[in-house]
Amino acid sequence: MEIQLTNPSYELINKDSMLKLSTELSQLIKEKGLSSNIQGKQFVNVEGWQFAGASLGLMPIITITTDLSKEDEIKYMATCEVRNITSGQLVATGIALCSNKEKTKRYFDEYAILSMAQTRAIGKAYRNLLAWLMKAAGFEATPAEEMDFAKDETPTKKPKVIEVEVEEVPVQPNRTQIISDTQAVTRMKDLTELFFSHKGYIESDEALMKLMKAKKESLTTKKK
Repeated sequence: MEIQLTNPSYELINKDSMLKLSTELSQLIKEKGLSSNIQGKQFVNVEGWQFAGASLGLMPIITITTDLSKEDEIKYMATCEVRNITSGQLVATGIALCSNKEKTKRYFDEYAILSMAQTRAIGKAYRNLLAWLMKAAGFEATPAEEMDFAKDETPTKKPKVIEVEVEEVPVQPNRTQIISDTQAVTRMKDLTELFFSHKGYIESDEALMKLMKAKKESLTTKKK
């Protein structure tokens, strides 16, 4: 099936167009919860950066993934190119790493490490081109996925910020249901889909990550 390409909704070189897009970005990101509150500041998730890029006709392409793993470490590097969807012109590049040596990635399986490296590369590529646009929309210029190192840090000042973060936390998925679904799956494909459907929530729960890893090992053993 042939894909029909249309002109982008906004123009990168048009000031009025960019101001209009920044307003729309701000509204959509807040309504859809596409940002993360980290130490009292709002950092946009990769989906928000992709929306901004799509509005300008800019498409991310992962061009390279490199396995940098060692005996005691799972580590991947990914390269992303952002291209104009109509002309194919290269407009930005981003390179990112992910390792299970990171504090929040200790229990990640290999596929999750590779996935995060690609996610970070996409965010980095868009950030290199559109950081100013996110600032104009009222958000930080760094993609949320690059701020994982800060999520476990406890602020030593302004304790009121912690209260604000608690109030802004969205309704969490049903943890009991996730555990039940994980125990019930019989195929690796179903386990992968379950993980990515609640990716952010599961990654933040050490016990759920351990359960996912154990289930994966169980399914792998049965396959053999």
